[in-house]
Amino acid sequence: MAHAVHEEPKAIHMGLPLPNGKVAMWLFLVTEIMFFTALIGTYIVLRNSVPTVNGKSMWPAPHDVHLVEWLGAVNTFVLICSSLTVVLAHWALSKNQVSTAVKYIGVTLALGCLFLVIKAVEYKSKWDHVILPGYIGDHLDPSMPKTYQDSVAYGYKDRVKAQLKELVEKPETRHLTADSESYKAAKALAEKIGAVEPARSAGAAPAQTTAATPIYTALDVGKEVNHLVEEAQKRGDHLRLSPYIPFGNMWASCYFAMTGFHALHVFGGLVVFAIMLWMALRGRFTARHEGFVELTGLYWHFVDIVWIFLFPLLYLV
Repeated sequence: MAHAVHEEPKAIHMGLPLPNGKVAMWLFLVTEIMFFTALIGTYIVLRNSVPTVNGKSMWPAPHDVHLVEWLGAVNTFVLICSSLTVVLAHWALSKNQVSTAVKYIGVTLALGCLFLVIKAVEYKSKWDHVILPGYIGDHLDPSMPKTYQDSVAYGYKDRVKAQLKELVEKPETRHLTADSESYKAAKALAEKIGAVEPARSAGAAPAQTTAATPIYTALDVGKEVNHLVEEAQKRGDHLRLSPYIPFGNMWASCYFAMTGFHALHVFGGLVVFAIMLWMALRGRFTARHEGFVELTGLYWHFVDIVWIFLFPLLYLV
């Protein structure tokens, strides 16, 4: 007697058969995409809202704020290479080649550290040239009433006077000597704008201010400072005087916000790679951690892609 064959209904799977960890990582990356989209979008809006003079935008060009294009290009290449090595680490684990995977993870960690070292060099350059939010002289031109503010102009002038006074009294803080050309030029400017008393010979009467004494506006001071800093830089000296850069404070705020948050994300990824290496040293890193490496790689690729957007926006345009 023949028996009827009873087939069990097949289980229905809705959507893609993704592991929970990968779904969680993609949801996290969606929030990160929104975060960096807001930062980059704000930067683009602020940049495009800057007025133009003679058809040229007043937004600072890369050379105005001492951005070195080749350093940014090197950092881009470093991150792209690190994305390759983390993929190779995942591939090696899938082939049960744990030692090879560990080597690739070590290379990825080293490349990420190199990226942060280069970024630290760039930040040091900004510090040496006082290209910091709130310290740059901008909105100093009275002929542009929409942006000019007396309080900002006077504040900048007072800041430069204080910086020049410190430089003249303590040249060692700028690694200068009293007989250097940069020091002499800075002292001359300090005397010219009233930051320090003019030098006079023994027994001479103090100089009297007359109606003929020129009055230096904040814009005049800014232009003098820019010239002084440029000439000192040719000699290899960093005077650490606040430069005059129209819309420089807005640029610096955008720059440090975008690159700073990106650097924090790079550091977070390096912590995870360091944990992997620590596990390997203790013999606890095996082929079963393939998913761990894959999810970390997804995060690392996102960090790489963000920098690919930041590099042309900040360094090339």
